[in-house]
Amino acid sequence: MTLAEFLADPLRVTQDSDNVLEIENRPIRRATIAAAAILAAIAAGLAAIAAGAVGTGVIALAMVGLIGWLYLHEVVRLTHLRLDRDAGFVRLRVTTLRGRREETYALSDLHRLESVAHYGTAAGNDETRLVLICGSGPERREIVVPIFHPDHEEVAHLAGIINGWLSRRERTGPS
Repeated sequence: MTLAEFLADPLRVTQDSDNVLEIENRPIRRATIAAAAILAAIAAGLAAIAAGAVGTGVIALAMVGLIGWLYLHEVVRLTHLRLDRDAGFVRLRVTTLRGRREETYALSDLHRLESVAHYGTAAGNDETRLVLICGSGPERREIVVPIFHPDHEEVAHLAGIINGWLSRRERTGPS
């Protein structure tokens, strides 16, 4: 297991039936590791203050607070994707420390989900994104499902699950 695999949070299918498919990403492992590192750095800053290095301790606490807060704003992101044939919609809900954002799209507009790889210039700087493809022609939209650095293989597997669920609609027809 690599460090990236260890830090990747699982994309889970919470419900899979003919009428409803629900997927969520809960960043529990990554947020727990980040919180533990922040607490350890805070303890080091407080130890520096207790040892008499007040300036160093205050600077360490300020930097840990700023960097930790910014990092947790990126990491703590609960993503919930629900495809519902009965209601005829796709709902994408993203909950962060700043609040909740919810978007709803017509299920009839959704054609497929793609896993799109973006490769960086530095080694290990590549990223895979989940993209919902809605509409066609000039009305085609690509909606990125926000997930913080997911595992590449898991994203491809999840795209197969969603596209398989969508193809069941085409074989059986809408309910």
